[in-house]
Amino acid sequence: MKTKHVWFALSALAIAGCSQNEITEISPEANPAVGFSVFTGTQTKGTITDNTGTTGIQTTGFGVLAYYTGTDDFGSGSHASPTPNFMWNQKVEYKSSAWSYTPLKYWPNTTDEKISFFAYAPYADTQSAASSSNGIELTAATASGYPKITFHWNTTTPSAGVDLVATNAAQTGGDKTINLTKQTAAVPFKFKHVLSRANFWAKLDGSVNDSETKVFIKGVKLLGTSIEAPSAANSSSKFYTKATYKWEDGTWDYTDGTQQAAAVELDGDILNKANPNFGSGSAYTTSSVAVTATAASMFKANQYLFLIPPAVNGIAASTDIRILLTYDVVTLDTKLDGGKSVIEAKSVVSLPNETLKGGSAYKYVFTIGLEGVKVSADVENWDADVNVVDAALTEDAIKDAITAFSTIKGSTSACTKFSVHVTGTVGSATTLDLSGMTTTNFVAKDCITLDFSDVTGFSTSNKITVTAPTGWSVSGSPLSSAGQITLTKN
Repeated sequence: MKTKHVWFALSALAIAGCSQNEITEISPEANPAVGFSVFTGTQTKGTITDNTGTTGIQTTGFGVLAYYTGTDDFGSGSHASPTPNFMWNQKVEYKSSAWSYTPLKYWPNTTDEKISFFAYAPYADTQSAASSSNGIELTAATASGYPKITFHWNTTTPSAGVDLVATNAAQTGGDKTINLTKQTAAVPFKFKHVLSRANFWAKLDGSVNDSETKVFIKGVKLLGTSIEAPSAANSSSKFYTKATYKWEDGTWDYTDGTQQAAAVELDGDILNKANPNFGSGSAYTTSSVAVTATAASMFKANQYLFLIPPAVNGIAASTDIRILLTYDVVTLDTKLDGGKSVIEAKSVVSLPNETLKGGSAYKYVFTIGLEGVKVSADVENWDADVNVVDAALTEDAIKDAITAFSTIKGSTSACTKFSVHVTGTVGSATTLDLSGMTTTNFVAKDCITLDFSDVTGFSTSNKITVTAPTGWSVSGSPLSSAGQITLTKN
């Protein structure tokens, strides 16, 4: 699975002291600002989004919980069950072209005092699931021990589903967020997709002559534990609409979970329905998804289901996650009244074993034939997963960003696309010479986009020219207006 990487430089701020070590004086030298580097992929309304202000994290923001434990490690000594006494559901948001939060916080003055951080997105402005718009319910500000997220899946409007991302409690390495001491470097949050993403496709098999017989899917339901014809009750269904994400190990707890009883019908906002006009005279016009010999998505563009994974290893039995398809088989026949026959069919299909694992995306293809429906699954990467770093319009800042990408590439070899989101103003002709920098871990066809879309001050004389690192090609340079320059590893 790919992950997005977004680095944020946050404003400095003062804090009220915690426990027995109250901070009474603040100085930038002794108390550096708490900043975050965030590796994230988040979405709203069933759509994969990125670090943008349209539907992405710049709109939703993200939440942070932080625990000050003095000189103790998290969960030990006098802080065996700490509470979030440094930050609780602190919203970090994008304002005036910068990430900010308030009240601002500083690191403690003493070098051996520790803070542990947890983060999630999209931001939920309430602890109560009843009033939360995205189904995210946090443990209370007074709750002790590791925090948790109880996630409530949207059964009313599946198209508004949330692609929940959260950190796990990394204790070591570059992703460490637990027991951190005073530092000037940003806290390296690594957000991960914690749900499973599903896309439903359909096609006809070779038994159907689609020149005279066509199939139209009228309805798609996710079956729960209750009876839904032509299926029987299924008490062992693993279609969970409520479960708890455990930050300490990045797994799901179903102890107080909810196994959905009634079937959930996918609405017209997610299904790519249209009104066909099949046949002459009294043509077939029922709103539906037309199925052809070529596989095509049943969903509208950029729509997905984000489901609570049924277990750590995904689906384990045919009864775990079942789908009910309702479709019409329409055959043209001039001898019949109306010039056609319409036969409604229903088919219950089990999603394949070892799919719907947390953090993975799946493309399910339903193949409809004269003898029923079969389903297969392919694992997909999350769409539009690009590693993004924010950087100022300086040669050194952009070099630092690319160096950070090289480190990421070394630990996550599957990453192939990277983007530097540059901010600033072009005051004169600017040359960014990257020719001498080291890009050790990149491989052929890796791509780095230098995104100058938010840079101002361009003119016919105020251009940006980029010289590529050795072994890379460059396109889009020089740039005389807001846009992008692309580097590709040869």
